[in-house]
Amino acid sequence: MILLLTGCINPAGMSYTTLNNPEERKKQYVDAINFYLSSTNFPIVFAENSGTDISNIFQDYIKSSRIEILCFCGNHDKGRGKGYGECEIIEYALQHSKLINSSKGNRIAKITGRLKVKNIKTIVGLHTILFSRQTTFCAINSDLSFPDSRFFIAPKQFYHTFLKNKEKINDTKGYYFEHILCETLREEKAYSYSPFLLMPRIEGISGSSGKSYNNKTITVSFIIRYIKFALSQRKRFYKLYR
Repeated sequence: MILLLTGCINPAGMSYTTLNNPEERKKQYVDAINFYLSSTNFPIVFAENSGTDISNIFQDYIKSSRIEILCFCGNHDKGRGKGYGECEIIEYALQHSKLINSSKGNRIAKITGRLKVKNIKTIVGLHTILFSRQTTFCAINSDLSFPDSRFFIAPKQFYHTFLKNKEKINDTKGYYFEHILCETLREEKAYSYSPFLLMPRIEGISGSSGKSYNNKTITVSFIIRYIKFALSQRKRFYKLYR
């Protein structure tokens, strides 16, 4: 498993982005990276598309190949929105990351880089035991039309398939990253699909709205209800698309 943290430290007027302060965003990225470094043992790739290099902060980890930091200048077509920029980041990482390309057949967890998935170790451990390596995991809404793109796990080749449709993304026309992700989940039958059987506990601030993601207290009854919901979603998905 490789964690791919996507980043844009200086959005410089990106459409539909409320959180624009580069210093504040940089602090959140550094904080999230430190969380994954201290709380997991997964290799980490941080790919950033505004040309803001933070590799000097993590030199010891870079030298030990614990983390790889990629930096390039993207977002040339800001009118398409941050979803298109996210695709550019994923594509750049697939093309240039030594960690990703030296790991044959490995799964990649794509995470919006300012966010912390607090229970990521438990999620990865459980789903690795229960499902094959060809399974893509992603939370999705009740009518199976809009997945949660903040965090999903997929085989490396799934991302290549997904990126073939990136030119369709245009936030100003109401066609988002999530629409392409949903299309790929439905149509790419080489991979099985499952919602997360544990709800990802995500901590951080939305770049679109500026609101905090709050983790409510999780009770045993809630966990049971969530597992039942996820299993029913998986059953409905296979009935409709497989």
